[in-house]
Amino acid sequence: MENVRQYLGMKYNLVGVKILTEDVPQDELDELRPDVPKQYCQFVKEAALGKSFVFLEDDFSCPSPVVTLGFSEPVYIDIQPRISPAKTKAVKIGPTSEIKDPDVVLAILNPKQVMEVAILLDGIEAKFVGSMAVCGEGTARPYMENKPNVTFLCGGARIYGGYKDAEIILGTPLETFKKLSAKVEALSKTCGALCGCLTSDISPYVIEGLQGQGFEKGTDYFFGKVDDKNVRIYLNKDLSGRIDFITIHLPVKGEVKVDDPSLVVSTRGKWTDVISTHPMDGSIELETGKGLIEAIKHVISKVSI
Repeated sequence: MENVRQYLGMKYNLVGVKILTEDVPQDELDELRPDVPKQYCQFVKEAALGKSFVFLEDDFSCPSPVVTLGFSEPVYIDIQPRISPAKTKAVKIGPTSEIKDPDVVLAILNPKQVMEVAILLDGIEAKFVGSMAVCGEGTARPYMENKPNVTFLCGGARIYGGYKDAEIILGTPLETFKKLSAKVEALSKTCGALCGCLTSDISPYVIEGLQGQGFEKGTDYFFGKVDDKNVRIYLNKDLSGRIDFITIHLPVKGEVKVDDPSLVVSTRGKWTDVISTHPMDGSIELETGKGLIEAIKHVISKVSI
């Protein structure tokens, strides 16, 4: 699962959460039980920074996780989401490298990273109300519903857990994260994709022009080879539906050096994306190919491995 962290460029470790319904051996409690009670959201943040814990009901300074994580049933009113029936004896938490077969995987992400995950998972349905966020929305809901959920946290998490304004949490069942990891591995072998307009929305004259230059249609891009280099062409429209710029995407495996400050370089897993964007100002004509191959060759000439 470390490949997901590398692909997204995550700042923190992935956090594994294991719900235990049997008593924990005393030697494990002696080693991993926290010294003082804390908020669950604090434990998660510390786990994301590399620490591991095993905690019991008495180790929470906030009453919410006692119910949401299934240590006890609510007394006066029902609380949702929560792990039910309440059979939890302990919870083990730490980096996924330390927690074997976690029930839930938590990832502290920014909005862009959540977007990238949503694309890989073909969408995420988020349920959040800004209350009992990390324990309920991030942990209990994925555990009970067996599907991912995004929480935008709550006031307590941001105050006591120290989460930044731009940080949100994705909680997923383990199997979902395994699928995500497999997709990232597949992308690392095929270089992935950027975002462009669906090729079916492009004028047939443009399609014929690009195909005449040796490019084939993908779902939202055209692909081909120039000077034996894999190249992808993305076309983007303005609000009126006109193509307003063209993006040349040169995926290169490994690290590269680029001798042109106008080129955008980003790393995705084992691949480096070199990106050049051109306005449709007449310098490139898609139907005839005028200027396009020259622009692609310029990008290739500025890249060295």
